[in-house]
Amino acid sequence: MSESRVTSRYAKSLISLTMEQGMLEEVYQDIIDFTKICKQSRDFTLMLKNPVIRNDKKRQILKELFFNRVNKVTYAFFEIMIRKNRGKYLPETAVAFKHQYNAVHEIGMAKVTTVFPLDEDLRNEFKRLIKSFTGKRQIELEEVTNKDLVGGFVLNLGDRQMDESLKGKLNELKLKFS
Repeated sequence: MSESRVTSRYAKSLISLTMEQGMLEEVYQDIIDFTKICKQSRDFTLMLKNPVIRNDKKRQILKELFFNRVNKVTYAFFEIMIRKNRGKYLPETAVAFKHQYNAVHEIGMAKVTTVFPLDEDLRNEFKRLIKSFTGKRQIELEEVTNKDLVGGFVLNLGDRQMDESLKGKLNELKLKFS
């Protein structure tokens, strides 16, 4: 079974269970914390994906890190994933869970890359434009700065990209002239 199919199915099961038990928001916060740890610690993510490290060792590490910090449903989910030899999929399952949570709550995801950090007015303007474009009630905006753009912005909405950067425009001109 493909990785995306596995992660999607486990995430869907977790979403269904937490909605049924009225714990969706608590588990969502746990998953957010888990993804932050995965992003901050490459070693932690590699440990989960390493087939040489035995599952009982992985469960012990997860217990040390999460047993007293997360909801019992979240911890049980981690345990099940490890026990079924799916620990390597935990980071991607967490991302799939966030995507499904966003779909349930009609939250749109967007990434904007600019030369400088956005101020509050510009951030709100981007969110307003994205809301009108996508029809979503709420927008979660990831902000990235990249000095190589020279000016303008690059906006990513799912699989669509709007490149309004000077670097992008210069590359277009370069292609036209060549």
